Amino acid sequence: MKTPTIQTLLGFDTDQHRIGRSLFIRGLGLIYLVAIISWWIQVIILVGESGLIPAEKFLELVDSRLSQTGQSPFFAIPNIFWWIGASDLALHFACGLGVALAVSVILGRLTGPALAGLWIIYLSLLNTGGVFMSFQWDILLLEVGFMACFLADWRCHSPFRNPRPLNLVNRIALVWAWILVGKLIFFSGWVKLAWATPDYPEWWPEHSAMTYHYMTQPIPTWTAWWAHQLPEGIQKASIWPMYFVELVLPFFIILGRFGRLMAAIGFAGLMLLILATGNYTYFNWLTIVLCLPLVHDRCWPNRHHQWLKLGKPEKKDRPSRRRVIIQLSCTAPVFLLMLLLNLQIIMGDLHRAPLPTLKKDLTPAWLDQLRASTSAFHLASGYGLFRTMTTDRPEIIFEGSRNGLTWQAYDFGWKVDELNARPKFVAPHQPRIAWQLWFAALERQFSPQSRNAGWVKALVLKLLNGDDSIAPLLRHNPFPDHPPKYIRARLFLYEFTTIAERKQTGDWWKRRASGMYIAPVSLPPS
Repeated sequence: MKTPTIQTLLGFDTDQHRIGRSLFIRGLGLIYLVAIISWWIQVIILVGESGLIPAEKFLELVDSRLSQTGQSPFFAIPNIFWWIGASDLALHFACGLGVALAVSVILGRLTGPALAGLWIIYLSLLNTGGVFMSFQWDILLLEVGFMACFLADWRCHSPFRNPRPLNLVNRIALVWAWILVGKLIFFSGWVKLAWATPDYPEWWPEHSAMTYHYMTQPIPTWTAWWAHQLPEGIQKASIWPMYFVELVLPFFIILGRFGRLMAAIGFAGLMLLILATGNYTYFNWLTIVLCLPLVHDRCWPNRHHQWLKLGKPEKKDRPSRRRVIIQLSCTAPVFLLMLLLNLQIIMGDLHRAPLPTLKKDLTPAWLDQLRASTSAFHLASGYGLFRTMTTDRPEIIFEGSRNGLTWQAYDFGWKVDELNARPKFVAPHQPRIAWQLWFAALERQFSPQSRNAGWVKALVLKLLNGDDSIAPLLRHNPFPDHPPKYIRARLFLYEFTTIAERKQTGDWWKRRASGMYIAPVSLPPS
């Protein structure tokens, strides 16, 4: 009797995605490797024992508050540092172990256990990274990584040549992967329409977003400067292909293998265009990797089949009915949980937008409670990249002075500062201080209630004390030997220069003063 397959249950052709699965798993291992190394080289500065927001102190505060209520700290903020501590040594150990596991995935050794370990480690890093680990791609990596644990081959060795066929659990996870990438891309387009209000009309109906995008993105590139010079008509017209990719192509996923191939090409093409003009860390590469499971084996060129030695699976690789029943009994609750969580996310987002698609919240209270109780594990999330478009570019410039009269500016690495500094590519690395300074500048003025207040105060104190620990963050320190007596932070509005202005001055940027972000401060007298 034939073993039941997922296409029998759902009508999808999922039995021939061996190439896409194999490339996806190894690509995800590479993304994990890049993400963890990027965090590792700045983790001590950001959340180490003497960092800007020490993870150890954060966990102590959480533990003291939750101990009064009897709530488990682990289920409130799940991470391994509850047991090994969040010292500098523990942070280094977690990152080092993550790198080793990522290499194991790339090599196809113990792929399933290594992916499970990577998910736990990255969850731990995210939940102790505070505001520096609050980006949508960090959450997306966790959701993709959790799904990959079910799509992976859990045998000791997953060969790159002639990869093994997918079992029933893998095939269900394959459909899960299709839903995930469809959700990510569709909601990235839908929020641009649903969140367009009289206060934020750039996406719709004015179609003017791309006239601002290249200049106002967090870390621009030199190619963004050139893209910004394109005529306004081209900028406005470029929005329509993007809408087609984000709002139409996701539905091609249900149109068979050629429909999914078109979706994968469209999604990957959009990500490559974003890569060409922006520094969006590993996000674009992660999305491209997530497109690989969409591609049916027959859609790969013949040379890929020859290179990978893709042959017919041996009969002994086909699982027995008993094995299938065991696999489903162990994984069905997880698949049901993911289905419910994604249902809550989709219906909730459709209802909460300023221009709601659903006039009434149809999600039952128990489903909202289920989502709330599992949210700390980031098993499923909603996404809405570029939901609104900023139309100007405020920048915070920190300055120091010894007498309160003469001020000299600090230059933070990768941040827009010097007018003649050529914008550079830094992705897939994410310099998280530069990113966070961009968000802080959008607030226009320092506020003690801001989520950025804690690390900004810590940064100012380190500048006043001449703390060498933040030296790696600075491209130029005007006070290398003795710290200044005063620190202030001014706000400037930056714009790209025109072609004519750059020819005349050599500058990539022009700016004008826009007030004070932090008034002059100094250390209290000792």
